[in-house]
Amino acid sequence: MRDRILQESIISLRREGLRFSVDTLAERLKISKKTVYKHFPDKESLALALYERYYDDALAQVEAARDPKALLELYFDAKWMIRGEVFNKYKLNASLYAFTAARNDGLWARVLARLGRYSQRDGAAIRILVDGAFEKLCACRASMEEAQAVIDRLVRAL
Repeated sequence: MRDRILQESIISLRREGLRFSVDTLAERLKISKKTVYKHFPDKESLALALYERYYDDALAQVEAARDPKALLELYFDAKWMIRGEVFNKYKLNASLYAFTAARNDGLWARVLARLGRYSQRDGAAIRILVDGAFEKLCACRASMEEAQAVIDRLVRAL
């Protein structure tokens, strides 16, 4: 049940963003809210477990990705999962935000390594460009078509 809760939490956060709640999660899984809290004592522990699972899965997907577009799509999804409105809405604690930021940094390091051999300076510049584009897409709630167009342009630029 714990795995089902985590998987559905990831899907719900990605899909619903601000509307994601333990109530809707329980409803979607056809379980009681009490069952969710049996596995996760509070929202913060659910959120921490959700992000641990998400980043473990994302790193595995990065290792399996075969082309730059797939790598940037994975990284965009990670930026979407930690967009500012998620943390602002749920008022999750600073340590959880720090955890996700550190895991996101680790994910970027693996993405960059898989993109090719770049100097430290070039890698930092590439991250600024990629993060800036992805944060803007998240902030304006761009459609997947718009995100794909930006990703395609970034791939050509790399």
